[in-house]
Amino acid sequence: MVLFMVAPAMAMGAEPVYLTIKAVKSEAARCTAPPALTVLSNAERWRERKGDTWSGENDWEVFFTLTADKANPPPRLAMTCPGVKVARVIVGHTEVKFTASGDRVEFDAVPDRSNGMLINNSLPDPIGGGLPIGLYHNWRMRANPDAQGRVRGCGPYNGQPYPEAAARAVSNYLLATREALRHMGGMGPQDKRAFDGNITLLSFEVACGRAHNDFPPHVHIMLYVPGYSPGSQVTHCYMDERGRIVSNSFTELGVKKSKRAGNYGPGDICQMFDLQGNLGLECIITKEGGIVLRKKPGADEYLLSGDEQTGAAEKVWVMLRGRKLAACTSSDDAERGVMTATAEWAEEGKPARTVTQTLRYDPFTGRVLEQGKP
Repeated sequence: MVLFMVAPAMAMGAEPVYLTIKAVKSEAARCTAPPALTVLSNAERWRERKGDTWSGENDWEVFFTLTADKANPPPRLAMTCPGVKVARVIVGHTEVKFTASGDRVEFDAVPDRSNGMLINNSLPDPIGGGLPIGLYHNWRMRANPDAQGRVRGCGPYNGQPYPEAAARAVSNYLLATREALRHMGGMGPQDKRAFDGNITLLSFEVACGRAHNDFPPHVHIMLYVPGYSPGSQVTHCYMDERGRIVSNSFTELGVKKSKRAGNYGPGDICQMFDLQGNLGLECIITKEGGIVLRKKPGADEYLLSGDEQTGAAEKVWVMLRGRKLAACTSSDDAERGVMTATAEWAEEGKPARTVTQTLRYDPFTGRVLEQGKP
């Protein structure tokens, strides 16, 4: 699923059709010559979309993007990857059968239009009734295709230090947001809400597939209205390299000349409304780099803050009136396809209950292999 990216128009403003074509190598290596994709059938309908983040190579993947003006029958294709052995072929997020002859593989594409370079899942609420979290599984090699800098990469993360601390902090903040909203009440998908819509939680991605430049690292806390656009409210809580939230770029999707869109700094109150003007949630960045969530002015304020000793990359606390309610931690090994998320609820300063989720997934498609029970 592609989020917050409006593709360039083609053919009188029609939405283009994209297919990501990806080869997974049998081992980490680089092609000895530029890889190539050949359209064997329906060649007059499909063409390669070239450019940074639309095609490329990293240690484990070779990928291309095909485009058409409309939904045509998927073509038969040939891919040549000189000097490497192809172990898998994936169209979108769907694995397809192929035949191999030396460096060349042939296969039939399928109509899976998913952005194949973005590997993501929805992490369900382990207790029930709370919000799911949309998580991108960020793998260092997709941000900086060559760790030694020998090959130019794609997107704004290329040439930059990998945002390890910020990436971990984003997941911890999203977990803490879910716990704060659960405690707040009236925010979950099954709750009776004072607004028409859904609070949606989403992380960020480093692959920048199809020119979706999710930079710098940030937390999305959003209010999706019925119909999605126009009117959905989107916060982008940007982080520094230490995982501290420093600004919020706020957007109203599809709303021209929005009076509330813009950059919110520490202390600024960012409000999210439904289409009828009902207030759903307020977000306020603190000068220390945390964030306050509340239903409305005067309501209980839930502070999400990185641990004083280790920082938000290791732990984010949920606090109410100076009292620590819960600690949230996570880890995501995108190479192995293993994610863990832990919420530890405290009572009078003592550990009372710990819930840990483990999610095992295919690192190249995101397909869930095992959803561990808490």
